Amino acid sequence: MTTLARVTTRRRAATLLLMALAALGLAGCEGDTPGRGSSGPVGPPGPPGSGGGGNGLPIASASEINVRVLQATVPEDGRPVVDLSLTDQDGRPLTGLPAGSIGFVLARLEPGVAGKSSTWRAITRRTEAFPGTDPTPPELVTGTGPANQGYTETATSGTWVDNRDGTFRYTFAQNLKTDAEIPYDPTLPHRVGIEIRTRPALTASNIPANNGVYTFNPASGTQILESGREIVDNDTCNACHDNLSFHGDARFDLQYCAMCHESYSADAQSGNSIDLKVMIHKIHSGKNLPSVIEGRPYGIFGFGNEFQDYSDVVYTQDRRNCGTCHEESDENTPQASNWRTTVNRESCGSCHDDVNFDTGENHAGLVATDDLCSACHGPTATAENGTLRAATAHVDPLLAASARFKYEVLRVVDTAPGQAPSVTIRVVDPTNGDAPYDIKANPGPFQNAGASLAVDVAWSTRPDFTNTGSGSATATSGAPAQPIRIDFRATAVPDPDFPGAFKATSTLPIPAGATGSGSALIEGRPVVDIGGDGTLDRVPVAASGLAFAITDAQPVPYRDVVAIERCDDCHKQLSLHGNGRTDNAELCATCHNPNATDIARRVAGSDCETVTGTLDDQTIDFKIMIHAIHAGSLAGYKVCGYNNTGYDFSHVRYPGKLNNCEGCHEPGTYYPPDPAQAIATTFDAAPASAPDRSTPAGDVAVTPGSAVCSTCHRTAVARTHMELNGGSFEAVKNADSTVSGPVENCLTCHGEGRGADVKVVHGIGQFESN
Repeated sequence: MTTLARVTTRRRAATLLLMALAALGLAGCEGDTPGRGSSGPVGPPGPPGSGGGGNGLPIASASEINVRVLQATVPEDGRPVVDLSLTDQDGRPLTGLPAGSIGFVLARLEPGVAGKSSTWRAITRRTEAFPGTDPTPPELVTGTGPANQGYTETATSGTWVDNRDGTFRYTFAQNLKTDAEIPYDPTLPHRVGIEIRTRPALTASNIPANNGVYTFNPASGTQILESGREIVDNDTCNACHDNLSFHGDARFDLQYCAMCHESYSADAQSGNSIDLKVMIHKIHSGKNLPSVIEGRPYGIFGFGNEFQDYSDVVYTQDRRNCGTCHEESDENTPQASNWRTTVNRESCGSCHDDVNFDTGENHAGLVATDDLCSACHGPTATAENGTLRAATAHVDPLLAASARFKYEVLRVVDTAPGQAPSVTIRVVDPTNGDAPYDIKANPGPFQNAGASLAVDVAWSTRPDFTNTGSGSATATSGAPAQPIRIDFRATAVPDPDFPGAFKATSTLPIPAGATGSGSALIEGRPVVDIGGDGTLDRVPVAASGLAFAITDAQPVPYRDVVAIERCDDCHKQLSLHGNGRTDNAELCATCHNPNATDIARRVAGSDCETVTGTLDDQTIDFKIMIHAIHAGSLAGYKVCGYNNTGYDFSHVRYPGKLNNCEGCHEPGTYYPPDPAQAIATTFDAAPASAPDRSTPAGDVAVTPGSAVCSTCHRTAVARTHMELNGGSFEAVKNADSTVSGPVENCLTCHGEGRGADVKVVHGIGQFESN
């Protein structure tokens, strides 16, 4: 399993907003601190230390604690015994951990019966009182009585032995053989998990420690490497969340979460299940839960009995993409296919919570027990030709349709200053041997109503697109700094040099003053009838482009800063503007460049003015806009778009760590920009002193380093720091997009290897893969 102090380089897609769970209530929850993942398989354990070695380092000296369970057994007296080792970040043995700083969870895996899912069942548990102490708000208390909850047994309850050589032994107070409610069955897989809380006994904050999950067979005393219920793993969750950390920075591992969040546990105050498969589905469904749509909030009473409301959660992709979390190709999750093979009321009803299986309401009148669900929804179901199978019903139709289209830019010619560029493209079907589409066929995917297909021609690729002279704005109107757009849907003709290809020529020339290189990128959407019901759907297709030389000897491509695959970890397929611009950060940057603002959408009396409260324009520079959107309330970003519509992104809650720049960036591309190369960001494209939108001359701007850093670092102290080091928040642009005045020297301190290296200050190293 993956070490949770770091995020896997595979960066799988995952889910939105689980960091809100940090308040969920089986223990105190404060910040998010990186921890370690579950231990891997171990060899046969040696005998525990005798207590006389005394060669361990003090636990407080570690910056990271690695927990490894050596052996777990259930002796004749019924009190489980766990031998473990603790080492620091360099593999050196640790000693001196107080019994009050470590807790243990013990659970067993119970098989599924009568159509139900198998489930872990916490043996270490508690009863949550009902009503609890001061639940807030009281009007949301809808529980009916006390509830069972999995819980930790602190080592002060049993016998804790520090052997002083980095090994420890814990003997549980819990007796498996005298538990009347859960009769002992040594043939079932049992699991022990560990959490360490060094705060406040030893350190100001918890030293990151993994949960040391260990699965074993009590009958034989041997470790079990595959439990039979490995459905989702840490890598998948951390693709979005960077490093899941809950309950006071002590619980990080999904295998550990599943030990308490199981079918027998519930929140007494709300009455809601806290079973992982129910709770996680509901949280990610959020505002789209049928019950929430009907007006009933969904949440859990967590730490301090405060209601954690997930009713406003917006998942960043189609909920039918079950494979985003349940990765059947991952060897670490051999039961990932359970989502489509083990269908029952509890798992399916977590999202479809308007269905009453006992009465048949919202279920075509069909009353169903768990053992009946697979008849219609299981992998061999034949009802309605199998369309009700979970695997068939849970498909994102647009994502599936997009696989039938691929854009190619084949050639760009006549690109010198003053020339009108001509571009050749082709659209092919990868599912049909790359057979080309006739983009002029009518009816057809690119001629049906609502379809679009165009090429954006932008310049220069270094240091950034500005598109000065493109004609997108006049002196008093229009959107500044936009690329030249060639409408292929309307003007393309076949190109005989390339089979199945089409070409079109711009009606506008490359400006006489343009230099360097440019990019030509396809944008657009085919429109097809996906369901065969006569309804036309706009299909997103990944954009594609080609660099071309203007004055350069050879084309210089646009910089590669953001990995679109990392965007798609959360968004699956990032598609905006009516599905017309998809999965290509460079395409976004052609319009969202440092000289561009939303001034053309700032219309008095429009929705734009209502939402934003002002007619002053806002930058749409990509590096500012994306940082600000993900920062949510921290940045309070409001912008105006198509049809003068206002958008307020203050509500956004980023599910990962804002300080983890490599959540989106390619390694090393997040350092402050070189002031000799980067372009300042325009925040006012039409100041009273220089109202001409067709040129950046006179634009009021923020110097590039200050612009990007101030999206998150917004205090007066931070601004003063930037200004003292050459930054300006009132710079005035020249016609060539440069600014006059002091030069930012951010790289002096914040560059790679410097005293305040961004990677070090942001702690980015802790999110790397092991």
